[in-house]
Amino acid sequence: MSNKKGDLTLFLPGTDGWEVWTGSNASGFQLKNASGEKIALNVSGLPSGGLHMALPVRQISALPFRAPTSDIALLGDLATMHLEQNGIRPALDGGQLTDHFVYGTEVDSTLLTAVLLSPLEEGQLPRRSPQAFDLSVRCLPLVEENVVIWRELGRWVFALGKPGQALYFQCLSSEHLDERAGNEIKLAITQLQIQGLLEEVPTGAVIWTNESASDARPEEIESISRGLGGQVQTVPRPAPTWPTPPSRLLPADVRAERVAKKNRRNRNILIAALVMAYLGLLAFLYLRLDEAKKEAQIAQNKYNDLGPGVAELQEHEAKWDELSPVVMDEYYPLELLLGVYRALPNENGVRYVRLTTVECTNQYKLNDEQLVLEPTIVIEGQTSEENEGKIPDFIQNLKESNDLNTFKEWSFPAQKKDNRSGFMTFKYEGKAIPQF
Repeated sequence: MSNKKGDLTLFLPGTDGWEVWTGSNASGFQLKNASGEKIALNVSGLPSGGLHMALPVRQISALPFRAPTSDIALLGDLATMHLEQNGIRPALDGGQLTDHFVYGTEVDSTLLTAVLLSPLEEGQLPRRSPQAFDLSVRCLPLVEENVVIWRELGRWVFALGKPGQALYFQCLSSEHLDERAGNEIKLAITQLQIQGLLEEVPTGAVIWTNESASDARPEEIESISRGLGGQVQTVPRPAPTWPTPPSRLLPADVRAERVAKKNRRNRNILIAALVMAYLGLLAFLYLRLDEAKKEAQIAQNKYNDLGPGVAELQEHEAKWDELSPVVMDEYYPLELLLGVYRALPNENGVRYVRLTTVECTNQYKLNDEQLVLEPTIVIEGQTSEENEGKIPDFIQNLKESNDLNTFKEWSFPAQKKDNRSGFMTFKYEGKAIPQF
């Protein structure tokens, strides 16, 4: 079963069960299925296309009030405050459970109805998630200046309003249309009068019929008329319409489903973007690899052409490396000796510290099975006891010497006294890190 293009599927609470209507406001809605099922989940065979659900009166609480402003931008906050003043504060994660509808506007005030959707229990939504939700009472053309009474999902309900707008509605506590039900409706009208929300008291009541055994019997009509205190007539229930714009109501389960669907869609978009980026990266790397192969082949060809000359050059470089200790003039013994001499703390021709031996080595050494060039310098000398205080100056000069700046590792053992000569002797060693 499918709809015509542009048609809607309206899921409406009927007299004794859920009904399925199809059509549009322009062409009218036609009844396709009166299921008799009071549990929405059990209704099957819904037509394809946009599904709109009319929420039953028993699920909605109506709180009409007069707002002291005609500014539409303020009505939402005022409606929320009105609900909170009546002890109603819906859960933040329970979907969109509140809304408000303007009934009439004056110069400095607005008559509107705040509504609260009760949390739906399991089975109260159809198998296919509806696209939009509204109130069943807003989908039916109410009769102005009359109370409208009808049967909905096996319960009697009533509403006050006019076509396309509902001021107040509720589900009757009585299961039958009797005098007590009339009194209940009359009490609701009186309360609305006291609050100044009804300018004209309804002159009578209209009971919608459905040509079924559930229709009001003559004795019920007479009984409710006595309780209501007005004339009651029966007319066939009219076909529904879909309000424009629809309400903002959204049950928690549907909201959670939409959030999950949105998250899945975003995740799929992200995965698709990552896949595209990955494929793009693969294509880029493939092109780079192809270019690298071409460049490598060109280099290989050049190498093959230069092969003999390269081998000779490599042999020459190896021999030159072997000779590096000889050609490194900064490690010539005479240069190092001059650097050590300049570091002596002697001044004004007075020799406070004397050198006895300066040994310089600049040769390869075997370290962890590898030949390592490790220039070293060993300095031996002496000073008298009264000039021993010049030793720290000598050590500091060695560390800061520009002539010996490649010698980064020094060992400065404490000086010792030579009992034979009476001088204080020392032996220092430094290791250099060659700068190639």
